[in-house]
Amino acid sequence: MLEIHKYRILERSRLRAKGVSEDEIEKMQHLPFKPAFVGGKRREREDGGDHQLSAEQFAFRRKS
Repeated sequence: MLEIHKYRILERSRLRAKGVSEDEIEKMQHLPFKPAFVGGKRREREDGGDHQLSAEQFAFRRKS
């Protein structure tokens, strides 16, 4: 099973526990697909935020 499927199942059960209706869950989880590239160029993000990761997030940690 793909990770996204696992995530959606867990998210669905979390929302049900909070009392969200099935119709509202469907609306939240079935958003239209938007490709990252249009005409060979990356689309701008709708939220406009800068989502660059810092170098520290790529650091490997050794298990002790």
